[in-house]
Amino acid sequence: MKKYFCIILSVFAFASCAKEIEISLIESDAVHSGQPSLVPLTFQAKAELMGTKSDISFPSILWEADDELAVFDGSAFNKFSVVNLSDDGRTATFSGSAADAASYYAIAPYSAATNISTENTRLSVKIPSTQTIIGSHCVDTGSLVSTAVDDGNGGLVFTNQFSLMKVKLDRNDVVSVMLRGNDSENVGGTNHFYYGGEGAPRMDFSNAAGKSVRIVYKASADSEASAFPAGEYYIVLWPTTFSEGYTVVITTEEGAKGAKKKTFQQVLVRNSGQDVSTVDNVNYCPAEIVTAAQLKTWRNLAEIGVYGEGDEVRLGADIDLGGYDWKPVTNYLGIFDGQGHKIYNFKVGYASDNRMGFLRTLGSSSGEFAVLKNVIFGSSDGSSWDGSSQIELLNSSADSWSYAGLVGYAHKNSVIENVVNFVPVTASAAVTTRHAVGGISGAAGDYATIKDCVNYATITSKAACETTEDSAVGGILGATGSKDVSVISCTNEGSIDNTCVGVSTIGGVVGKSTGTGLLVDGCVNAGSVSNSAASMGSTKGNWDIYVAGVLGFMGNTTVVNECTNTGKLYQAAATNSAYDVCFGGIVGGSTKNGCIIKGCTNSAEFCYEMTEFSSWLAAGGILGYTRGSVTITKSDNGSPTVNTGQYFQRRNHTKNMYVGGIAGLIEKQTGSIIEYCTNEGRIVGFGDQSTAKVEFYGGGICGGASSGVLSNCVNNGFLIARSGNHIAYFGGIAGSKNKYPTSILGCINNGTVSGYNSSGSTRLGGILAVFQADKTEVRNCLSNCLITTGNVYTNSSGNTAGEPINFQSKDYYKGGLFGEVLAPGADVTDNVTGCIVNCTLSNQSPSKEGWTGIVAGQTKSTSSTSYKLAFGTASDPILIVNTSKIEYGSNSNPATITPGDVINTTANAYKWLMGTESKLYNASTGSSNTDKVDFNFTIVSPTQAGIE
Repeated sequence: MKKYFCIILSVFAFASCAKEIEISLIESDAVHSGQPSLVPLTFQAKAELMGTKSDISFPSILWEADDELAVFDGSAFNKFSVVNLSDDGRTATFSGSAADAASYYAIAPYSAATNISTENTRLSVKIPSTQTIIGSHCVDTGSLVSTAVDDGNGGLVFTNQFSLMKVKLDRNDVVSVMLRGNDSENVGGTNHFYYGGEGAPRMDFSNAAGKSVRIVYKASADSEASAFPAGEYYIVLWPTTFSEGYTVVITTEEGAKGAKKKTFQQVLVRNSGQDVSTVDNVNYCPAEIVTAAQLKTWRNLAEIGVYGEGDEVRLGADIDLGGYDWKPVTNYLGIFDGQGHKIYNFKVGYASDNRMGFLRTLGSSSGEFAVLKNVIFGSSDGSSWDGSSQIELLNSSADSWSYAGLVGYAHKNSVIENVVNFVPVTASAAVTTRHAVGGISGAAGDYATIKDCVNYATITSKAACETTEDSAVGGILGATGSKDVSVISCTNEGSIDNTCVGVSTIGGVVGKSTGTGLLVDGCVNAGSVSNSAASMGSTKGNWDIYVAGVLGFMGNTTVVNECTNTGKLYQAAATNSAYDVCFGGIVGGSTKNGCIIKGCTNSAEFCYEMTEFSSWLAAGGILGYTRGSVTITKSDNGSPTVNTGQYFQRRNHTKNMYVGGIAGLIEKQTGSIIEYCTNEGRIVGFGDQSTAKVEFYGGGICGGASSGVLSNCVNNGFLIARSGNHIAYFGGIAGSKNKYPTSILGCINNGTVSGYNSSGSTRLGGILAVFQADKTEVRNCLSNCLITTGNVYTNSSGNTAGEPINFQSKDYYKGGLFGEVLAPGADVTDNVTGCIVNCTLSNQSPSKEGWTGIVAGQTKSTSSTSYKLAFGTASDPILIVNTSKIEYGSNSNPATITPGDVINTTANAYKWLMGTESKLYNASTGSSNTDKVDFNFTIVSPTQAGIE
């Protein structure tokens, strides 16, 4: 390859020239094997003379003995090597073999030729982004790209296709010099040489994608990279117009960085260049920052793009910024390692920017591995807010999202790790369009990772955007619409509050995901999550608002694994009847498919702090609502999903409610599964309900499910419809009416089910409130509970149900398995099998027992010729435990409990299998018509039932 020799270069004044290179080539008798019809060829190369100076004085290019050419014969590149070299190096003999062709094209050096497209009659030519200068050379010889065309008489005329940047180094510790355009111009990489077509031969310089080039130094080809000797060197790049100038970045042996920048248009033409003169006499930021001044220098250098992928800067001390108005770094591409140190006493808030944080953006769309790690922000002692630091989003754009967090936007492949935040993050009232706010990051791009981070700060949206904006707030991450984002082992301790009507999703850890493949793993929320917006909503239609302890809204194929919520969920303002609301201890809800929640735990309460709740409500200890397919299950290590949090309906409701210990409402998707879950939390309708009759669907596992499977779940929490005009549909496993799970398999209810309210239409079931046999199968379930019209809430602890204090004088449909059974639309004889009933059922008096049954309170026939319905089969009957019983109580305080029948004989069982008011049932025979309703049961002891 042709070379610049520094001994020659040093005598030239810095200027430009239009030189060309004279090269002689002669024939070689070497023949390359493996190619058909190759013949030895001889070329005599001739070059243009160098032109006169314009910007850079350019030396001659000399050949060396190890140079190689790529000669294209119309189908392949062929390697030609030097066999003879003139004394002055200006001519050389190259030999090789190629196929016979009408014309030949050559590229020097051979390594620069990368691809052939015969269809487009072009050759690809590359300038490398990293150029290594060796020994006494002052340029990387492999970067000096030239092309030549056979003149038809055995000669090649070479033309240089590059431009040059000359830099001078006075220091002896510089290990890298990098050049990039301030407007991201393409300066390196692959361009195309067209040997055919219009204007051929010609170069097309518009294709390269290399945004920067840099030079490094080796004393010899076999040595490790080292510092440059002081002197002058050349950076090779494609001819380029820098519309906003360029930046030269210098890195020393100690990792310090500095930069020289030109901000006006600069034009570097082919075979010419520019002299930057001395580049290492600049202000440096050390690799380890120990002062506020150095941190500010780092910010300034980062702002102009000094730090690229792999460039690392570290904190060596805590940094007090003294109330400094910190301007976010626009786009940080390097590694910032705080080494456990603190940055505090600073403010961030610029009205001109719609991404706000210590860093505006971490990483870029091209996916550099950018990292922020091991830093504590906003605290001088590492345990409390410094009282000064704050991040405030002041700007919004109608054309794009606005973001705020320690990092405004964590871009593709970026990593935020072991970062602790004490800095309050706020979207101000000046924000009038869509936005996402998070304690660690406002939003995240594809494959971004947030790991081992903690937020202690208050995260707030006070924005004034409209209800259609679908904005989001999260304790760790505000929102993501990207794929495969990971939030791992993060904790939010800060309170989250929203007063913006345009925010539709709030999460203690993540506000929302509308992308695919989000992983939220091992995260904890301990901060309160409060919606104080009086009228919030979105554009999604039904179930618009999602509030949760961990993740507000799930996108497709989201996985939430082994996460915990202990922070209370508040609805702190009156809701708007136009927008339906979902609350979840772990996840608010989803409309997407393929989501998984496993091994999660919620212990927090959902409560109200307003005068009226006028929205439809879906609330669950784990999941509020979904109309996409979801699986709620145990973790990979076998830990069940558990809810111990409680739901209190303290205020007036004017719309229906779906509340479950695990899930509030599952709609439409048959693929949903809830399995290996345990509920310990109570569900209490405790508010004033005087203005409207609303339906309250409560389930120890699921409030309502229009499809799906409930399997191997346990409910130990009690359910009470305690006041107002609720029409309660309460089931120990699931509430129901027109929304029925496909299967309930192997589930256990140990929780009391109480209908102490004023509505005589209430349905209470140990397993299901309402059962439709041709839609749901119930197998191998255990109902081991008290089902009562008495008030069991007011007892010594107030947390667990005891004996009733007093009784409501109402007729309720209540049964050990089902409160009400709807007549099927076809014969159903084997959909209730293997179930165990061990229940106490209590009423105010025998006069109110007409809808009480040990299996079902009521079976309705929709016609005089209803289809046959059977409970249990001969081979797999219902097992009625002989401790099951009927009791009565008074409305006195304390209540007087009067024992009734014990279901320890077949006769007593027949008397109480179904309520006496049921039209299809006769207590004396067990059925008025065994062709319509039939029972297969066995009386057993607790031991025989396997419940002792």
